[in-house]
Amino acid sequence: RIPWYSRLCMAAVSSGFLILSAAGKSVLFQDLPQDTIRWIGFSALVCIGLMQLFGERISRRIGKTTSRILAPVRVGAAVFLDHTRADSDHSHVLSMPESVVLAIPVSIDSLIGGLGVSASGSALLFLFGIAWIWNFFAVWCGRWFGTKIPIPSERARSAFCGVVLIALGCWKLV
Repeated sequence: RIPWYSRLCMAAVSSGFLILSAAGKSVLFQDLPQDTIRWIGFSALVCIGLMQLFGERISRRIGKTTSRILAPVRVGAAVFLDHTRADSDHSHVLSMPESVVLAIPVSIDSLIGGLGVSASGSALLFLFGIAWIWNFFAVWCGRWFGTKIPIPSERARSAFCGVVLIALGCWKLV
């Protein structure tokens, strides 16, 4: 279960990533060509799609590493691939800190998406508000559809999502 306040928190993290990358782009990469942004978006969506398709293998490989530097990657990959691992106290209710742990790896697309935004200043605050509302309902819909659509297994759901993400990534290049 994801309470409304945890959904708000997840939406804020995702919206914050979008605004952070949009503001960073306007400061650091003002003249970033559109083709570069399209290739970055393509790469990100394909990587996320591949994570969905081959997540178990990737998780096993990352889990075998003992590097302290890769510890956040191990946690992020584990939570991204199995959202139930964010529920660290096994209460079946996602608390606010747990929702942040879940929101960070699943909001990477927002971080990349912000590179395509050409707003700055107060327009970013307006964009944050719109993105926050949109992301709140996206979390609600994702949870609702994730529990209501009769897909035979979690593996089939992940494969379907992976194929859709790779298709969206390829669409960015068209």
